[in-house]
Amino acid sequence: MPSAGFGRLKRGGASPDQVMAVDVQFEDRIREIEGLVGGYLRNPQDESTRQALLAELEKLDDQTARADAYSNSRAVLVRYQVPRSWVTGATSDASIAEDVPSAEFKAQVALVKAARSAIRDTTAEAQSALQRANDELAEVRRREAGG
Repeated sequence: MPSAGFGRLKRGGASPDQVMAVDVQFEDRIREIEGLVGGYLRNPQDESTRQALLAELEKLDDQTARADAYSNSRAVLVRYQVPRSWVTGATSDASIAEDVPSAEFKAQVALVKAARSAIRDTTAEAQSALQRANDELAEVRRREAGG
């Protein structure tokens, strides 16, 4: 995954409510994976759900590789300058960003990693780790919503 080190702080700079600028298409792909994880957890033996999750994970890998290539090429161009902004998952200067709380993004990354593991290794342990990652993401969102 792209580095999560490009977070920025909400007003005041010292708030624990860090947000990250995340490419909208990248975030949409992660949310698609989240939805597929729910179905996969309900029925891990359903091959069509497993294949759909695998396909989305591969699309995310492809977008991540393009984002890394863009980020690396951009870093060379701004080697001695501080870039105006960094958008996680961006694949071009035209990428549109949305703010995502960094705790949520971190939980999403953990969910994607757990999904990759569960797809490769269908053991009860991998499935349990995926369920925990899914639950943690739900908990992060609940806390962010103030509940």
